[in-house]
Amino acid sequence: MPRTGYGHMVLDDYVAKVRAVRADRAKRLAAIHTRKQALAYQETLQKAIRRALQPRPPKTPLNPQITGVVEQPTHRIEKVLFESRPGCLVTANLYIPNKLNGPAPAVVGSCGHSAEGKNTPIYQAFCQRLVRNGFVALIFDPFNQGERDQYYSLKDREIVRSSTHAHNMMGKQLELLGEWFGAWRAWDGVRALDYLLTRPEVDPARVGLTGNSGGGTMTTWIWAYEARFTMAAPSCFVTTFLNNLENELPADSEQYPPGVIGAGLEMADFLIARAPEPVLLLGQTYDYFDRRGLREAYADVKRFYEILKAPAENVAHFIGPQGHGYSQHNQEAMVKFFARHAGHKRVVKAPETVPLEDADLNVTPKGEVIPEGARPIYDQIAEKADGIVQKRKPLGKTELLKKLAGLLTLSPTRPVPHHRNLRGVTEGGTRLARYAVETEANIRAILRKRPENPQYTQSLDVEQEVHLYLPHLSSEDDLQHDSLAASLKQKHP
Repeated sequence: MPRTGYGHMVLDDYVAKVRAVRADRAKRLAAIHTRKQALAYQETLQKAIRRALQPRPPKTPLNPQITGVVEQPTHRIEKVLFESRPGCLVTANLYIPNKLNGPAPAVVGSCGHSAEGKNTPIYQAFCQRLVRNGFVALIFDPFNQGERDQYYSLKDREIVRSSTHAHNMMGKQLELLGEWFGAWRAWDGVRALDYLLTRPEVDPARVGLTGNSGGGTMTTWIWAYEARFTMAAPSCFVTTFLNNLENELPADSEQYPPGVIGAGLEMADFLIARAPEPVLLLGQTYDYFDRRGLREAYADVKRFYEILKAPAENVAHFIGPQGHGYSQHNQEAMVKFFARHAGHKRVVKAPETVPLEDADLNVTPKGEVIPEGARPIYDQIAEKADGIVQKRKPLGKTELLKKLAGLLTLSPTRPVPHHRNLRGVTEGGTRLARYAVETEANIRAILRKRPENPQYTQSLDVEQEVHLYLPHLSSEDDLQHDSLAASLKQKHP
C-alpha cells in the first residue's frame, strides 16, 4: 500500500531488530582477544546451533543398494539408494576414480534448488572435476528434487509446483510439530556421510562438504552440525542475515534456523563454530546473495581463525566473476582448496565436462522414489502428529487461553493499542473511515470501516454489529476487488 507505507512497516521493524542484534554481536566479537575467550564463544554458538537443529533422530539402518554402474574413461559412477530415516529413500551418485592406490579423500555434494537435483549439469561438473583430481564424490538428491518428488501421486501440482514451493509446504507442516525442515535436510547430509564412510575407497580423515545456492545453505548448516567433515566450501549463500532482510531476498524455510538470530548469531558463526578447520567461502560478483555480506562474514571468520592461531591457508574466500551459480571459476577454486588440504600437490584442471542424461544417472527405474516404496514426507509428518495427539492432555478453557497467550506473547495487562484517526476516503461511492492501529513498535495496522453515518469518520466508534474482514492482499485492494469485502463495505460497519 504505497499511500500509507504499510508494506514496509513490518520489514523495517525487523531490520531495526536485526541491526540491534548485529551491533551487540559486533561488540562481543570485538571483545575476543584470547584463545580461551574464543573457545567460550564457540561453545555458545554450538549450543544455539544444536538447539536449532533438534531433534536429532536416531540412526537407523541405511539399507544401501547399488542399482547400477556407469563406466567412464577416468572414473565410474555408482547409483546408490539408501534410507536416511525408515522409509525415507535418498537417491545419490557416487563418483569413484578408476586408479586408486589406497583410501582417497572424499567430498559430499549438496544440490542447490534445481529440479534435476544431482543430475543438473553444473553439479555433475563439480563431481567430475573432483573425481579427476583423485577424490571420491557423493552427491545426493534433496527432497522434491531429482528423483525424490514427495508429491509424486498428487494431481494438482499448483502449491508444490517447484522445489521451493514444496520445501516451504513441508517446512510449514513440520513447524506445527516443533521441528525444522532444515534439520531434516541436514540429516540427509549426515546419513550421506555415514554411507560414504562405509566405503573402503574413502579416507575418513579427509572428507569435504560443498554445495551451491540451496546447497551452499545446507553446506553451511551441516558443517556446523557434523564434526566428521574436515573441510568445507559453501558457494553462493554466505552473506549476512541482515543483508538478506534489507535486500528483501526471499528464502525457503530451511534457510533460517529457528532461534539463531534471537541468540545473536550470524551466518559466519556457523563457520566460526568449526574453527580452525579449513573452510573456503565462495561467492559471485553479481550474486543476489550480497557480496558485501560475504566479505564481512569472511573478515569475521578470518579474525577468529587468527585468534586461534590457525594456519593462514585454513580460511579463504573467492568471488567469481559471474552471477549466481557454481561456475567453473568457483568449482576450480573449491577443488584447489580441497586438494591442498587433502595433501594433493598437483591439481588437474578440467576445462570441459560432459554431462550425462537422466537415464544414465537415475537410481530408480522410473526416476522417482515413491513408486519404489518410499514413504512421502507428509505421511511421516502425519504419523508424528498422531503421536503428539495421543500424548497430549486436553486443556480446560482457562489453561488453553493461558497457553495461547504465551504462544502469541500476549500480556493480560497489555493496554488497548493506541490508534490514529486518519482522513476518511471515498471508494466506489462509499465513505470509509480510516485508522492506524499501533500494534507494536512502529508497526501500524491500517483499518478501514464503513461508519453508520458517513459524515462521522473522525473517531472510532463501535456499532452493535461489526464485521472484521481480514484481507488477502491489503484492505485497500480487497475492498475494491474482492466480492465478499465489497458486499460488506456496502452493507455493514
